[in-house]
Amino acid sequence: MKLKNKTAIVTGAGSGNGRAIALKFFSEGANVVIADLNEEGAQETLRLAGAESNGLVIKMDVTKRDEVQRMIDETVRTFGTIDILVNNAGIVGFTPFLELGDKEWDQVHDVNLKGPFLCSQIAAKEMINAGNGGRIINITSVEAHVIVSSSGKCQPHYNSSKGGLNLLTKAIAIELAQYGITANNIAPGVVETPFTASGLSNPEAKRWVLDRLPVGRIGKPDDIANAALFLASDDSSYMTGSTVFVDGGWTAI
Repeated sequence: MKLKNKTAIVTGAGSGNGRAIALKFFSEGANVVIADLNEEGAQETLRLAGAESNGLVIKMDVTKRDEVQRMIDETVRTFGTIDILVNNAGIVGFTPFLELGDKEWDQVHDVNLKGPFLCSQIAAKEMINAGNGGRIINITSVEAHVIVSSSGKCQPHYNSSKGGLNLLTKAIAIELAQYGITANNIAPGVVETPFTASGLSNPEAKRWVLDRLPVGRIGKPDDIANAALFLASDDSSYMTGSTVFVDGGWTAI
């Protein structure tokens, strides 16, 4: 029960890594806000947590400041405080660089970079007012550090959005340290989620990935959730501005 009496917000918790993180936090005693545009998926996450779990589903868009503020206000009204924020919501696009349009570029950056900025800023203000410190955990990607073209196409807008989030985490870690708030990244490699399902359904693409994984298997959402639990708990109190790679050794070769 490492998170007993703690309140956590997990964005994009209606499926995949976000769902696994939310369920892990529930199992460790936390109150969990399941925030997602997909309300049906978020309700399913809450159902999977079990009737004894203390959760709240909020349908919201991380790119809209007023909706983020509403999420924070509802969390405080329901649970009294915010101790942990996991910025997990994200999208990807596969349009090649020379064909990439403004709309897709803006959409990917709005969700992957502006969203965590808004959520972190508004949550941090509440954490500071409460005076109990806090944890901010951003889900970046190995693609914040290396170019991975597992789809056969580069993803410049995804790379730049996750690279920006990597440095945003470092910046807010420095600024918020004085308030006892830490900020760290988790950089997943290839993980079996709805996010990657279409690509991994192609046997050639899956083999291409497996050939580049020293551990010999594709990641599971629980692999990411275990890292999130570590960063959310007191076990990581001496870490801030860091990145935990959960990538099966992808970036080691």
